[in-house]
Amino acid sequence: MTNGGGSATARCVYCHEEVQVSDRYAHGDHIKCGKCGTKHKVVRGERLRLVLADVGPVREALAQNDALVARLETQLAQTRGSFGLGANGLVIGVGWAVYEVVANHTPVDSALLWRAAALAFVCALLLEAANWAFLAKRSRITRLTLELAAAVWSRLKKGASLADLERDVPRSSYAIYRTVSALLDAGQIE
Repeated sequence: MTNGGGSATARCVYCHEEVQVSDRYAHGDHIKCGKCGTKHKVVRGERLRLVLADVGPVREALAQNDALVARLETQLAQTRGSFGLGANGLVIGVGWAVYEVVANHTPVDSALLWRAAALAFVCALLLEAANWAFLAKRSRITRLTLELAAAVWSRLKKGASLADLERDVPRSSYAIYRTVSALLDAGQIE
């Protein structure tokens, strides 16, 4: 776009703000966005365009974001798949069986083993339910999910499409679509 005063405007690649480019800037010159500070290279052709002058920082930020997403996915999978307090149910079941044999002189038979296994299973379920409802596992899963959603949002802001996210982060489809759905509901994206 030409303003008629010896300058033209083009959109910043990062913040999409209009940047005024004077005619004194030749093809290949560098100009900085006044709003976000992103450095652009002037491309003059049929129309004026601004392209990123140095893609190194963008690549580094993308690599850091990818590493963050991979780390968060791994931690989230480990947290969801951990036994946590439920493993203590096994200890309770074995402890009860030993107590029955030593203190009450109960013979070791299949009935005792089945009761010990049932007690261990029930205790494990109750401990895991308590851990999920009240303790660290739930808060850790929530924190990791929020961090993953923030990383997805960051990628979307930088221009990644849903197809790019699905390709790059295949195990996080749920987090991606939940984040996009929340953003759509809030009216932050269209």
